[in-house]
Amino acid sequence: MIMCYNFFVGMCSRCSELIQTTISKEMLPNPSASFQASIIPSSNLTSNSSITLTLSGASFIGGYSYTISNGGSANCVDTPTSSTTSLTFSGCPLNAFTAYPILSGASANGPFSNNSFTVYVSASSSSIVLSYSSNIPNDSASVTLAQVQQQLSFAPISSSTYYINPSSLSTFTNNSSSSASNSVVLSNSAYNNNTWSNTISSGISMTFVFTGIPSSVSSVTASDNNNSNVTWSPSSIINGSVTVSGQLTTSDYPFKSASSDTITFTFSNSSNASISTGTISLSSITGTVTGGSYSSVTYLTTPQNFLTFALGATQIYIPDALAPDHNLIQYSYLTISMSPGATISSISVLNTGVNCSVSSISLESTSTPGVYYMPLSQLVQACSTSITPIAWQSGVPLVITLSGSNVGPNTVTADAYAVFNGMLKRIPVNVVAGNSQPFFSY
Repeated sequence: MIMCYNFFVGMCSRCSELIQTTISKEMLPNPSASFQASIIPSSNLTSNSSITLTLSGASFIGGYSYTISNGGSANCVDTPTSSTTSLTFSGCPLNAFTAYPILSGASANGPFSNNSFTVYVSASSSSIVLSYSSNIPNDSASVTLAQVQQQLSFAPISSSTYYINPSSLSTFTNNSSSSASNSVVLSNSAYNNNTWSNTISSGISMTFVFTGIPSSVSSVTASDNNNSNVTWSPSSIINGSVTVSGQLTTSDYPFKSASSDTITFTFSNSSNASISTGTISLSSITGTVTGGSYSSVTYLTTPQNFLTFALGATQIYIPDALAPDHNLIQYSYLTISMSPGATISSISVLNTGVNCSVSSISLESTSTPGVYYMPLSQLVQACSTSITPIAWQSGVPLVITLSGSNVGPNTVTADAYAVFNGMLKRIPVNVVAGNSQPFFSY
């Protein structure tokens, strides 16, 4: 039987409210993880008995000495010459149903700790299990001493989109500036949680790698909840990639005052230059505890979309687009006034999932510069055949998206007309910003 943290787990396979500790993976490999455990034999062990202690997820340290305390015999000490997962005590007499603490010392034959034993925990460990057995039948047990987990974690990345102002191309419509920002949230599971041990004690250096950075970006900066005490140092942008590093100390977030830290990254484009479209990915996040030989911990390996630069668009909404299709509509057309750099990027029927083929739509120039003419009869073939002639006669909710330079609700106008039964009817048209799902009214 093994006793751990004053709770028992025995050969009857019972565990009475065993309290496990959690070890910080960031602090590994580390030879200073210490545990309290005692063995309780189910039978008396004599000088002819043999006891084996086995570790999984950790190892006994070479050169250290380990003892089954109060055994009353020199045979109750084992000093491995090298790291090992198993210790054997031959001829260690113990009394049945008596607790004997397992202790260790940093040299052969002690001196031993008063109440614990120390082991080496590798960076690949996920849990630490101690097993006990003797050469007495049915005298065996095992207990999980600790779980090994990352102390720090990041919330799922929430991608953000900034829209380039089509009227200037050098600023975003989101904030009227040439800079765009997004954040990550770092959490500390060990904050105010006494079930953790061997936690980060000297600070940690965090490294973020971004890729896919548009060519117009000239600099990247970072700040966090505690930016007065943390210096974030970005490297130069090379081939659309940049590395940003900073050291978090245990005297600030997320170790003190709050269990999380929000780190904000700002991508600034060259002043008065056109902003390039593209999607910036956060490719990796790693952390390495400072002040020792600790292994690097990876928090993100699969690139996540972080920040998108998209060209702003304008939408022409025709609530009741009419078109001749073997119905009472004799003729219909749309006139659009827009800059020469503007183009139709998509045509769709609202709330139906129907997308029309833009390639089959042609605009005809008029005698007025910048004003174009579009027969709506083209829509019958360009859009889905599931739209019936009756629908084209009663009105189809059509959304035409324009993109390009100098495109905006203030630079685009449109008007639509239809002829039926020899009468001319004006069709309501709205021009709205199309960066998000617009609210249509007429």
